[in-house]
Amino acid sequence: MAGIACAAAALGVAAWLFVDARDTAPPEIGGYVLAKPRPLPAVDLVDEHGAPFRAEDFAGHWSFLYFGYTYCPDVCPLTLVELAALKKQLAAERVSARTEYYFVSVDPKRDTPRLLEYVAYFDPEMRGLTGSPDTLAELAQATETVFDIPEEDGDNYLVSHSSNVVLLDPNGRVHAVFTPPHDPATLATDFTKVLAGYR
Repeated sequence: MAGIACAAAALGVAAWLFVDARDTAPPEIGGYVLAKPRPLPAVDLVDEHGAPFRAEDFAGHWSFLYFGYTYCPDVCPLTLVELAALKKQLAAERVSARTEYYFVSVDPKRDTPRLLEYVAYFDPEMRGLTGSPDTLAELAQATETVFDIPEEDGDNYLVSHSSNVVLLDPNGRVHAVFTPPHDPATLATDFTKVLAGYR
C-alpha cells in the first residue's frame, strides 16, 4: 500500500507541475511574450513638450512603444495610424486596462522641434519621446529594438530601424514584442491574451 501511495503522490506532483507549466505558458501572439519581463534601464528622456520623462513614468499603465523618426516616408506613419486604430478598437471592445501610446524618435537632431505636432496628427493623446543618442541606444537595446542613423553632414537622410511594437506592463517592464504587420484587430486580440495571462 505504501508503494501505491508513493506512486500516487508522485503522479499527483507530476500532474500539478504539468498543469502549472501549462497555465504559465506565454500566450501565442503575433510576436512573442517574454518569459520574464525585463526592467528598463534608468533612462532620462524628454517628452513632446520638452519636459523630462523617466523610465518610472511608464509605471501604472500598459505602454505601447514604437521607435521611428518623423521624416520616415512610409512605415512610421502607417504604424502610428494602426496604433491610433488599436486605441479605438480597445475602447470599442471595452477593454478596461489603461493604455498609453508612445512614439520614440531615434532622430532627436531633426525631430525634437516637431515631435508634438507629429504625434498629435495621429492622435491628440499620443505621446512623443526622444533623448540623447546614448540614451536612445540604451533604451533600444533593452526593448529589443535596432536602429541606425547614417553619419551624414546634412539633414537629408534615411534612418534604418526595426518596426516592432514593444509592450511595457504596468510595472514599466518589457513584457511583449509585437512584430509586423500590425493589424489593429489582431493587436487588440493579442493584447487581451497578454492581459489574461498577466499576474
